[in-house]
Amino acid sequence: MISPAYNFIGMKLLWDTSEIFSQYKSNSQRVRCLSEKWFSEEMFCPACSSDGLESYSTSNPVADFFCPGCGEEFQLKSQGKTLTGRVNDGAYSKMIEAVRNEAQPNFFLLHYNPVKWQVTDLVAVPKFFFTESVIEERKPLATSARRHGWIGCNILLSAIPIDGRIPVVWNYHPLEKKEVRSLWKKTSFLKEKNAAKRSWIVDVMRCIRELKKDSFTLDEIYAYEGYLRKLHPDNNNIQPKIRQQLQFLRDKGYLSFVERGRYELVK
Repeated sequence: MISPAYNFIGMKLLWDTSEIFSQYKSNSQRVRCLSEKWFSEEMFCPACSSDGLESYSTSNPVADFFCPGCGEEFQLKSQGKTLTGRVNDGAYSKMIEAVRNEAQPNFFLLHYNPVKWQVTDLVAVPKFFFTESVIEERKPLATSARRHGWIGCNILLSAIPIDGRIPVVWNYHPLEKKEVRSLWKKTSFLKEKNAAKRSWIVDVMRCIRELKKDSFTLDEIYAYEGYLRKLHPDNNNIQPKIRQQLQFLRDKGYLSFVERGRYELVK
């Protein structure tokens, strides 16, 4: 995650472990209860002006929380290691089906300090950034496992453009609500497209961000043609498809056209 020049606010990040530790012996159960309790008390909706989220009273196979204002659903994933690389998720087939049917929730990825029992980082990933290229199939569980043959999946954080990894808490510092909501809104235009079309846009956005520069040329994006061909093997017109996505991103104010063959990210 990059170091953003954002404004920070006060938010309780330290977990109260006294009650939970006396109730549960399993660390995984402790983390689940502590993280969900903290989240329900401290988190706001990044997609609207609602200052709180509510947990589902009964088990929900898709999401853990929902916004009473806009109805957006959220799933919380917590881990004690830094939010880089991969984040474990549920069944691969279920996740792919959810992505194709536009049924996946928004995600919150939480990194906590397992010594201090404190929130270190919290990243919001809007559901419109989830494409099939973001979901990695894991190996089936061994025959010795209780659920042998079951196939899980990983969320590939590196496959999600930085625009889709919105910092809510960064290195023990909570961002202001208006900053988080502004970042969420900036790319909400992706909701206009269905899963197949959105996949192309998100993949091109990732290529743009991989350049790590504010201004770039068309040829620099063409250099990712091989990568995009692997992600979209049924498409034989990669370069025209790239230009189509750049045009869309320009129309939505994400990019600006500088001169022939050159674009610039809108800050």
